[in-house]
Amino acid sequence: MFFGKKRNPEEHRYYLLPGQGRGARKKFHQQMWAALFAGLFFSALVGGTLWYMNSHH
Repeated sequence: MFFGKKRNPEEHRYYLLPGQGRGARKKFHQQMWAALFAGLFFSALVGGTLWYMNSHH
């Protein structure tokens, strides 16, 4: 059961829908990197603003 062949191979079949191929993966990674850089930029901007406001009063 654990090491043998699957009883019903059709049970584990899946289908790719449009937009789930290589292009979607590439687009996902591009958007993830863009979101990461945007998050780092805005967190540095907010952190720098808070530091400036607290150190120069």
